Amino acid sequence: RVFFFFAITILALTNIVYGGNSTWGQIGFYDGIIARDHVEHAANWFSKHKEIVQYPPKGHENFKLLTAIRVTDHGGYKNFGSANLVKGGPGYYNATIEVRSQTRRPLNMTIEYFSRI
Repeated sequence: RVFFFFAITILALTNIVYGGNSTWGQIGFYDGIIARDHVEHAANWFSKHKEIVQYPPKGHENFKLLTAIRVTDHGGYKNFGSANLVKGGPGYYNATIEVRSQTRRPLNMTIEYFSRI
């Protein structure tokens, strides 16, 4: 049992260290997920993936202030990407996030938007 616990702990820490996860703002007790975006691209030879993700999407409106944004990178070892908050974010009604992959690597990220429920 002790070995199993240490193995799970090491795997969890490895995922945290190698992932390009980001959080802007604070996720409080009364905050809930109001939207979720998934960005996924296959690897391309000699190129990087760059995508601008906007919340709310074009043609929609958001009437709740964002309290936090969490980006989770599911790329794994040597496949991590990066996320940058370009505009808006916590304290605003909208957000623009730029996500990038490494050269010749796939991109697999989940973006979660939080607000008071």
